[in-house]
Amino acid sequence: MTDLDQVLARLDVLESKEAIEQVMVAYMAATDRESEKGKHVAELFTEDGRWQSVGPHGNPDWAAVGHEALERKFDRNVERMPFSAHYVTNGAVTLDGDTAHGRWMYFQACTYRGTEPLWIAGAYDNDFRRVDGRWLLSHMRVRNFFTTPFDQGWVEVNHMETP
Repeated sequence: MTDLDQVLARLDVLESKEAIEQVMVAYMAATDRESEKGKHVAELFTEDGRWQSVGPHGNPDWAAVGHEALERKFDRNVERMPFSAHYVTNGAVTLDGDTAHGRWMYFQACTYRGTEPLWIAGAYDNDFRRVDGRWLLSHMRVRNFFTTPFDQGWVEVNHMETP
């Protein structure tokens, strides 16, 4: 490998990691929209992309697979959580050619069913695939640590169901 090839390979790693971080930023913005959440979330996934709830809280092993299912899942959240503000942090991305893996922590303030303020926190464990030069989510695993009423906190109410 020439010096130029090494520099280009390093540049691809840097640009890919930044592009993947921006996919996560776009995902947070899409889930916080007041309308058309599903359309904007689905476009960040591969055609066969999977969103999956894992762990003891949430809907363990529930998944939405493909753009149509992703749109339905997130459009449902327009009324269910009309306000949300997601924050993502502690990103760690590893690359392997045109595939990548990333982990992040998230924190969310939201309003459930228009009347109840909630705190939600958890972690993302994601796979990505480069398709036609663009990085997309191929499998998002969401592990919810807690969903708790704002005024009670996660020690008092570790998990509240939000159907």
